[in-house]
Amino acid sequence: MQLKFDSDYIINEEVRQLIQSNDGELIDPLSLKETDFSNLFAVGDFTCKILEENGIFPKIEVYDLRTQRGKETYSGKEGSRKVRNAPGVVSGELIKEVSRAILSRDRTNIEVEGEEDLAVLPIIFYAPIHSLVVYGIPDEGMAVIHIEGKTKELVEKIFDKMEVKKHEL
Repeated sequence: MQLKFDSDYIINEEVRQLIQSNDGELIDPLSLKETDFSNLFAVGDFTCKILEENGIFPKIEVYDLRTQRGKETYSGKEGSRKVRNAPGVVSGELIKEVSRAILSRDRTNIEVEGEEDLAVLPIIFYAPIHSLVVYGIPDEGMAVIHIEGKTKELVEKIFDKMEVKKHEL
């Protein structure tokens, strides 16, 4: 399967339930201290902030400058790649930047105008096996997904079930 950079992937109820039933495991962020940061990816403002405060610097950080749908608690970073991504969507723009960032040797910050929550999906799709993606679960804590073959298969299944809307010229 190949993702399209010129299309948006829109979630539906079936996809939403599939995602919710496959949450990662809650972790203490300090448990990531010994992780190879080049195989660590973070999604969410609070997640990125907590990791950085603890000296943990993932290869990719994705954030939208808002937490819990409105409160601004995280500052953007100079040099961040900026993309648009509407709620309930994985935009082709976001997919393209995640793909580029994973292929790059450099750390990358992606600032999303809209909502960053679903960035976990293209990260899992493109990240190498044995990588980790961490993200926040509101009012619960930080979760981690270990990227393995089964995880990638699940994400392909999720993308297959999403509505694909090609960008109009």
